[in-house]
Amino acid sequence: MKTVGIIAEYNPFHTGHEYQINYVREKLGADYVVIAMSGDFVQRGTPALFSKYVRAEMALRSGADLALELPVSISTASAELFARGGVQLLNGLGVTDLLCFGSECGNTDILMELAKILVEEPEEFQTALRQNLKEGMTFPKARSLALAAVLPESEKYQQILSSPNNILGIEYCKAILRESSSISPVAIKREGDDYHENTLSENKFPSASAIRNAISGIKRADNCSSALTGSMHLTSSDFHGASAQGDALLTDLTENFLPKSSRNLFLQEVSENRFLLENDLDVLYRYCLLLETEESLCTYLDLSHSLARRILACRDQYQTFSQFADLLKTKEITRTRIQRALLHMLLHIQNVPAQIPYARVLGFRKDSSALLGEIKKRGRIPLLTKLPDAPKTLENVPQAMELLNETTLASNLYESILAQKNTAVYTHEYRQQIVIL
Repeated sequence: MKTVGIIAEYNPFHTGHEYQINYVREKLGADYVVIAMSGDFVQRGTPALFSKYVRAEMALRSGADLALELPVSISTASAELFARGGVQLLNGLGVTDLLCFGSECGNTDILMELAKILVEEPEEFQTALRQNLKEGMTFPKARSLALAAVLPESEKYQQILSSPNNILGIEYCKAILRESSSISPVAIKREGDDYHENTLSENKFPSASAIRNAISGIKRADNCSSALTGSMHLTSSDFHGASAQGDALLTDLTENFLPKSSRNLFLQEVSENRFLLENDLDVLYRYCLLLETEESLCTYLDLSHSLARRILACRDQYQTFSQFADLLKTKEITRTRIQRALLHMLLHIQNVPAQIPYARVLGFRKDSSALLGEIKKRGRIPLLTKLPDAPKTLENVPQAMELLNETTLASNLYESILAQKNTAVYTHEYRQQIVIL
């Protein structure tokens, strides 16, 4: 039985993700594909576009066998901690043979070579890193240049170290080395648009950022139409009539950039207004900012004293989450780091667990039930399929319930915002049903 793991956000799931799952099946010969997926909040410090159950279902419909949830403190952490948590989760199952990930270079050997240097941290690297940080560089840039400085062909590696998926791939390799895992990494060349690309291009796999940007455009177009019609919501019965512009955007998006297997689900979520954008939490952020002090802010993950003071000095200028993150950004602190810090404040996340103590199931395919059986036999961490059973299942696992409660709170907050946005019935996380296809 060959099992291949993928660590992903699927924010949202698109044709590029489907391509990766197909590659794992056809080229790597996987019998089973396991997804370690972010929950309702993601690494860029924002709510996911769709709920974790919707995104898990999209993955399962496109060929994944099992979708597991990364705890919220992992899914909203830095690349290093995100990668470490994902590898720990897949490693804890006891069945994962390979970890497949996309990268701009597609060269596993080079990424592993770079990872070994970062794990060993030779003196030359440490000296260069300290000097770069002293000069005011952001940590990612400082580390990248320090790494290039110890390599014989620095120009060749500099391009690799400036690409986001390569950097994340190196972190996966680092985590495998540090965990002494038997999982083998496999990098595949990322096809299509760049990770940061914000517009959709014909005949290319899209970036998730471009799809989210398109959804924002659809929402703006609909709101313009709503000003005339008196309706402030997209309606499930007649989304396509909301506005000509929104209709054209949605048609292009679904037909060219989404897998056929998940188009209807995507359309349903958009038409019912069941999605969140980064500014949908603005009221909550304004409230939290009024309560915080420098001391309290510094208890949260990713928040330093200097950033805390900057937040407090600027909090009266808060208009939207996007605007506030731009306002706080400096040459020493990236916008993503600021967004993560603000989210950790909102969710009261103070640390990341040293180890992942359980595997929470979001969904699986019925014809893959043998995989679940193997995980129960060979896994080193408990498998959770029913949250109400968690207190008993995790009673002898240190700090497991604390981590689960933290993640449950985040999901309940996400669901609360969705329910209020749509005047819908709120469903507590313990009553949510996992996806079974």
